[in-house]
Amino acid sequence: MSLSNSTYCHIVDQIPLIAANGIIQGVYNTVVGGDSTAATPGLGVGQYTATETPDKACDGDTSTKYVSFGSCVSTDVNDQCGLNTGLYLELQRGSTVVRALQIDTADDEPARDPLIVSLEGSNQSGTSLTLGSSWTLIYNGPSGLATDPDRKSGGSIQQINNMISYKSYRFLVSGKRSTSSAVQYSELILYGY
Repeated sequence: MSLSNSTYCHIVDQIPLIAANGIIQGVYNTVVGGDSTAATPGLGVGQYTATETPDKACDGDTSTKYVSFGSCVSTDVNDQCGLNTGLYLELQRGSTVVRALQIDTADDEPARDPLIVSLEGSNQSGTSLTLGSSWTLIYNGPSGLATDPDRKSGGSIQQINNMISYKSYRFLVSGKRSTSSAVQYSELILYGY
Protein backbone atom coordinates (compact mmCIF):
# COMPACT_ATOMS: atom_id res chain seq x y z
CA MET A 1 0.00 0.00 0.00
CA SER A 2 1.32 3.44 -0.85
CA LEU A 3 0.17 6.82 0.38
CA SER A 4 0.74 10.22 -1.03
CA ASN A 5 -0.15 13.54 0.49
CA SER A 6 0.29 16.95 -1.10
CA THR A 7 2.12 18.20 1.99
CA TYR A 8 4.79 15.52 1.56
CA CYS A 9 7.24 15.42 -1.33
CA HIS A 10 7.90 11.67 -1.13
CA ILE A 11 5.84 8.55 -1.66
CA VAL A 12 5.27 6.80 1.65
CA ASP A 13 5.51 2.98 1.65
CA GLN A 14 4.98 0.28 4.27
CA ILE A 15 8.12 -0.44 6.29
CA PRO A 16 8.87 -4.13 6.95
CA LEU A 17 8.97 -4.53 10.74
CA ILE A 18 11.71 -7.14 10.76
CA ALA A 19 13.99 -6.87 13.78
CA ALA A 20 17.75 -6.62 13.24
CA ASN A 21 18.40 -9.07 16.07
CA GLY A 22 15.26 -11.15 15.50
CA ILE A 23 13.71 -9.81 18.72
CA ILE A 24 10.64 -7.61 19.04
CA GLN A 25 10.63 -6.76 22.74
CA GLY A 26 7.32 -6.42 24.58
CA VAL A 27 7.16 -3.81 27.35
CA TYR A 28 4.82 -2.81 30.16
CA ASN A 29 4.82 -0.10 32.86
CA THR A 30 6.46 2.10 30.21
CA VAL A 31 5.57 5.70 29.37
CA VAL A 32 6.79 8.15 26.74
CA GLY A 33 10.34 9.20 27.62
CA GLY A 34 10.55 6.63 30.42
CA ASP A 35 12.68 3.53 30.80
CA SER A 36 11.31 0.33 29.24
CA THR A 37 10.27 -2.53 31.51
CA ALA A 38 10.49 -5.87 29.70
CA ALA A 39 7.28 -7.90 29.48
CA THR A 40 7.37 -11.70 29.50
CA PRO A 41 5.02 -14.53 28.45
CA GLY A 42 2.38 -15.60 30.96
CA LEU A 43 -0.93 -14.53 32.49
CA GLY A 44 0.28 -12.22 35.26
CA VAL A 45 1.34 -8.63 35.81
CA GLY A 46 3.77 -7.49 33.12
CA GLN A 47 2.97 -10.39 30.88
CA TYR A 48 1.46 -11.18 27.50
CA THR A 49 -0.27 -14.35 26.34
CA ALA A 50 2.39 -16.92 25.44
CA THR A 51 0.88 -17.54 21.99
CA GLU A 52 -0.01 -13.87 21.36
CA THR A 53 3.46 -12.35 21.50
CA PRO A 54 4.84 -8.93 20.44
CA ASP A 55 6.18 -10.29 17.13
CA LYS A 56 2.59 -11.19 16.13
CA ALA A 57 1.89 -7.43 15.82
CA CYS A 58 4.56 -7.23 13.10
CA ASP A 59 4.01 -10.42 11.10
CA GLY A 60 1.67 -9.09 8.40
CA ASP A 61 -1.08 -11.51 9.44
CA THR A 62 -4.34 -10.13 10.89
CA SER A 63 -5.32 -13.59 12.14
CA THR A 64 -2.59 -13.32 14.82
CA LYS A 65 -2.38 -10.70 17.58
CA TYR A 66 -0.40 -9.26 20.47
CA VAL A 67 -2.26 -9.32 23.81
CA SER A 68 -0.72 -7.56 26.82
CA PHE A 69 -2.13 -7.40 30.37
CA GLY A 70 0.11 -4.56 31.61
CA SER A 71 -0.39 -3.92 35.34
CA CYS A 72 -3.10 -6.61 35.58
CA VAL A 73 -3.41 -10.37 35.64
CA SER A 74 -5.50 -12.12 32.99
CA THR A 75 -8.57 -12.37 35.25
CA ASP A 76 -8.66 -8.65 36.12
CA VAL A 77 -11.04 -6.38 34.25
CA ASN A 78 -10.63 -2.62 34.64
CA ASP A 79 -9.78 0.65 32.88
CA GLN A 80 -6.01 0.31 33.44
CA CYS A 81 -5.39 -3.26 32.23
CA GLY A 82 -3.08 -3.28 29.22
CA LEU A 83 -2.19 0.41 29.35
CA ASN A 84 1.43 1.60 29.16
CA THR A 85 2.33 -1.51 27.20
CA GLY A 86 3.78 -1.94 23.75
CA LEU A 87 6.91 -3.04 21.98
CA TYR A 88 10.21 -1.91 20.51
CA LEU A 89 12.59 -3.15 17.86
CA GLU A 90 15.66 -2.22 15.88
CA LEU A 91 14.87 -2.37 12.17
CA GLN A 92 16.83 -4.88 10.12
CA ARG A 93 16.74 -2.45 7.19
CA GLY A 94 18.52 0.23 9.24
CA SER A 95 17.62 3.90 9.61
CA THR A 96 14.22 4.80 8.20
CA VAL A 97 12.01 7.90 8.30
CA VAL A 98 8.52 7.02 9.59
CA ARG A 99 5.77 9.33 8.28
CA ALA A 100 2.58 7.48 9.27
CA LEU A 101 1.21 4.61 11.34
CA GLN A 102 -1.83 2.36 11.23
CA ILE A 103 -3.21 -0.18 13.68
CA ASP A 104 -5.21 -3.29 12.71
CA THR A 105 -7.74 -4.59 15.22
CA ALA A 106 -7.60 -8.14 16.56
CA ASP A 107 -10.21 -10.87 16.10
CA ASP A 108 -12.31 -10.27 19.22
CA GLU A 109 -13.11 -7.97 22.16
CA PRO A 110 -13.33 -4.42 20.76
CA ALA A 111 -12.94 -3.11 24.34
CA ARG A 112 -9.23 -4.02 24.05
CA ASP A 113 -8.59 -1.82 20.98
CA PRO A 114 -5.86 0.81 21.52
CA LEU A 115 -7.20 4.37 21.12
CA ILE A 116 -4.27 6.56 22.25
CA VAL A 117 -0.78 5.56 21.12
CA SER A 118 2.73 6.93 20.81
CA LEU A 119 5.73 6.24 18.63
CA GLU A 120 9.31 7.08 19.60
CA GLY A 121 12.48 6.75 17.56
CA SER A 122 16.08 6.03 18.54
CA ASN A 123 19.44 5.51 16.89
CA GLN A 124 20.60 3.32 19.76
CA SER A 125 20.77 -0.49 19.85
CA GLY A 126 20.68 -3.36 22.33
CA THR A 127 20.40 -2.62 26.04
CA SER A 128 20.50 1.14 25.40
CA LEU A 129 16.91 0.78 24.16
CA THR A 130 15.74 0.10 27.71
CA LEU A 131 16.70 3.68 28.67
CA GLY A 132 14.07 6.36 28.29
CA SER A 133 16.81 8.84 27.39
CA SER A 134 17.47 6.84 24.19
CA TRP A 135 14.04 7.67 22.74
CA THR A 136 12.69 10.76 20.94
CA LEU A 137 8.91 11.23 20.69
CA ILE A 138 7.65 11.52 17.12
CA TYR A 139 3.91 10.82 17.60
CA ASN A 140 1.46 10.86 20.50
CA GLY A 141 -2.24 10.82 19.73
CA PRO A 142 -5.17 8.90 18.26
CA SER A 143 -4.62 5.35 16.98
CA GLY A 144 -7.10 5.76 14.12
CA LEU A 145 -9.49 3.29 15.76
CA ALA A 146 -11.94 5.78 17.35
CA THR A 147 -14.53 4.42 14.91
CA ASP A 148 -14.38 0.63 15.11
CA PRO A 149 -13.48 -0.63 11.61
CA ASP A 150 -14.61 -4.16 12.60
CA ARG A 151 -12.44 -7.08 13.65
CA LYS A 152 -9.13 -7.82 11.88
CA SER A 153 -9.39 -4.48 10.06
CA GLY A 154 -7.20 -1.42 9.71
CA GLY A 155 -8.01 1.87 11.35
CA SER A 156 -7.42 5.19 9.65
CA ILE A 157 -3.80 6.05 8.85
CA GLN A 158 -2.30 8.60 11.23
CA GLN A 159 0.12 11.02 9.58
CA ILE A 160 3.32 11.81 11.49
CA ASN A 161 5.18 15.08 11.04
CA ASN A 162 8.67 13.59 11.09
CA MET A 163 11.70 14.01 8.84
CA ILE A 164 14.29 12.30 11.07
CA SER A 165 15.57 8.82 10.30
CA TYR A 166 15.77 6.33 13.20
CA LYS A 167 16.91 2.72 13.27
CA SER A 168 14.82 1.70 16.32
CA TYR A 169 11.18 2.39 17.17
CA ARG A 170 9.10 2.05 20.34
CA PHE A 171 5.29 1.87 20.17
CA LEU A 172 3.18 2.37 23.33
CA VAL A 173 -0.54 2.27 24.15
CA SER A 174 -1.84 4.74 26.74
CA GLY A 175 -5.60 4.56 26.08
CA LYS A 176 -8.07 1.83 25.06
CA ARG A 177 -11.70 1.63 23.96
CA SER A 178 -13.30 0.35 27.19
CA THR A 179 -13.00 -1.69 30.38
CA SER A 180 -11.22 -4.98 29.66
CA SER A 181 -8.46 -7.32 30.88
CA ALA A 182 -5.84 -6.29 28.29
CA VAL A 183 -4.90 -4.33 25.19
CA GLN A 184 -4.66 -6.16 21.86
CA TYR A 185 -3.97 -5.46 18.18
CA SER A 186 -3.23 -7.67 15.21
CA GLU A 187 -0.84 -5.36 13.35
CA LEU A 188 1.24 -2.25 13.85
CA ILE A 189 1.98 -0.83 10.40
CA LEU A 190 4.54 1.93 9.88
CA TYR A 191 4.85 3.89 6.65
CA GLY A 192 7.86 5.88 5.54
CA TYR A 193 10.83 6.03 3.24
